[in-house]
Amino acid sequence: MIANDVEPCMHGQLTEEVETVCSTIGWAGPCLPAPVHANTKCTKSITVIFPAYNEEQNIHSAMARAVEAMRPRFHAFELLIINDGSTDRTGQIAEELASIYPEITVIHNRQNLGLGETLYRGFQCARGELVIQNAMDYPFDLCDLEKMIPLLDEADVVAAVRKRHAGYTAYRKLASRVNRFILRLLFDPKLRDYNYTQLFKKDVLNAARPGSRSTVFMVPEIIIRACELGFRIKEIDIDYYPRVFGEATSGKPKVIVRCLRDMFLFWIKRRLHIGDAVQGPATVFHPDVAK
Repeated sequence: MIANDVEPCMHGQLTEEVETVCSTIGWAGPCLPAPVHANTKCTKSITVIFPAYNEEQNIHSAMARAVEAMRPRFHAFELLIINDGSTDRTGQIAEELASIYPEITVIHNRQNLGLGETLYRGFQCARGELVIQNAMDYPFDLCDLEKMIPLLDEADVVAAVRKRHAGYTAYRKLASRVNRFILRLLFDPKLRDYNYTQLFKKDVLNAARPGSRSTVFMVPEIIIRACELGFRIKEIDIDYYPRVFGEATSGKPKVIVRCLRDMFLFWIKRRLHIGDAVQGPATVFHPDVAK
């Protein structure tokens, strides 16, 4: 299923615009294409979001690996590619892949909106009962969902923790460490990793909508809001695979500056009791804590 190009809009209008996009391309709920395999282990439907900006070198491999990993494991799944105004052949290739694999859906941003805005759009349009994000360079092996799915019996969000930051430069390692330190200092929950990938129940994303569209802070804000609303969060160590082709953009100085701006504005609003999330009970399960 292919979405028509849609115009970007301001933050205050994005939710309405996203709903319009979802309606236009026929999203009516978690009724997803069923794969041909019968030995599926998970009965819940799931959406895997793949933001894509100039990823023509990675998209074929990523989608082939994703389909191979998901078909034996899920009755119904959706691979949601969001082409973020790519200037190469990413959008064209995505359409070609969608014509081959019925599980692939494509949304096109008419211009580049950035990872935060694009990922938020994916969260809102995802049809699965479960939602997880991955990148086109495939840092998260979807086969590892086998380790995460069982934890949903005692959690609403399963946060993957990178076993090591493979392929990171010294600068990116430092930036990542500082980001985690500030998040743990200012907010709950005190996670070990906020920016790898997370498996969400869709109810969490419906309830904990963020105000930030920062590439680095948007997802942590969802986690923080989910904690405040009393959703259960569990961590699990997962392998991380470094990028082979293309360039990572999340560590650029302007991205970090926007993250810090949004983070501290969010903290100030919490200190002044300005916001829509109420502090409530939350449980975070760490690997070293007994069940």
